[in-house]
Amino acid sequence: MKPSKFLFGLGLTCLLQIALTWLIIQMNEAVAIHLTFIATAMIAMIVFCSMMYLGARIIAKSKLNRLFIQLIMIAVFLKMLICLALIVGYKNGYYPIDDSFIWPFLMIYVTTTIYEVIFLEKVGRDKQTTAS
Repeated sequence: MKPSKFLFGLGLTCLLQIALTWLIIQMNEAVAIHLTFIATAMIAMIVFCSMMYLGARIIAKSKLNRLFIQLIMIAVFLKMLICLALIVGYKNGYYPIDDSFIWPFLMIYVTTTIYEVIFLEKVGRDKQTTAS
């Protein structure tokens, strides 16, 4: 997967997240007070996806097939830690008045994970085609 295609897909994912966040805010205006957290979560997931893409491209050039699977396993663990740090940090640092920030966060998590699976699958296919 070329970097331009990755960035295009990441941009579309971000636009989808912004649109869905706007829709959630329209349905529940209380979510609007959490926009800083929502933006921070989006940026964290963008950075995470970008790092994953770079790591996957580097590892795809390796002759060791197990490295790609190990990268995915490490990424799952790191993503859980990032999500936990975001939520616990926000809850303990800003003391939000309600938990309405969870829905936009879950939407960001799910859409980012879907895109992550898509681009990792494409990078993995590139690995298979270059190996044979």
